[in-house]
Amino acid sequence: MTLMRNIFFLFLFSGAALLAPAGSLAAPTPEEQLGALLKAHPELILDVLRDHSEQLLDIVQQGSDKRRRMTLQKQWESDMKTPKSVILDKRPVSGPANAPVTIVAFSDFLCSYCHQAAFTLGDLMTKYKGRIRLVFKLTPKTETGRLAGSWFLAAYATMDKAKAWKLYALMFDRQQKIEADPLPALRATAAEAGLDAKVLEAAVQANAAAYAALMDEDAADAHALGFVGTPYFLVNDLVIRGALPLENFIDATELALSKAKK
Repeated sequence: MTLMRNIFFLFLFSGAALLAPAGSLAAPTPEEQLGALLKAHPELILDVLRDHSEQLLDIVQQGSDKRRRMTLQKQWESDMKTPKSVILDKRPVSGPANAPVTIVAFSDFLCSYCHQAAFTLGDLMTKYKGRIRLVFKLTPKTETGRLAGSWFLAAYATMDKAKAWKLYALMFDRQQKIEADPLPALRATAAEAGLDAKVLEAAVQANAAAYAALMDEDAADAHALGFVGTPYFLVNDLVIRGALPLENFIDATELALSKAKK
């Protein structure tokens, strides 16, 4: 509104109200006068926009957010008509088994967008405590990413689950160190999470084939759903592509909850 008000005053004090086409029988409307002024002097509107560039960016962002939400709502109406089936057995789980909403994450510990989305999910689960179950599926694109995934799978399957989820958060935070020097970084991160790094590394080695098979199954599920890259999410049957803002995850959760009540 401030931007439009400034444009109005620019028009008013420029003397545009005195402009009228020669020979015109009727006085031009304010819209016609403003149009004539800006057509003759486009630099005036550019000056106003430069002086309010931050406000203009806010308006553009709001428009983009609104369009994305409308696009997602339309997509989710279609998603609800198509049940999605993926393998959940033996995957790390956080939240109650009887939660009305299950979020299935397809992720990679070395993906920066997955890092961002992981903490958005943390905020979402805090907001909807007891009503969301998170199931974590691994679809890493590199051998180092698969190695990091194996350490989390081993921690969850063979050691303390609460500490395993602490390792999950720390590995996202230590992405660059893990990429630069994988094993030393994973050992240090496991110890930081309160886990015995030597015992955990032995579990990773002993079950390497089983963990590789789980990640291969997760990749096959992602491919069957048409998911390319990471992260992707299923909120019950609703698809979220990428590290979207928290408000979009809230929208999906509310829609899933409303359907679950029916």
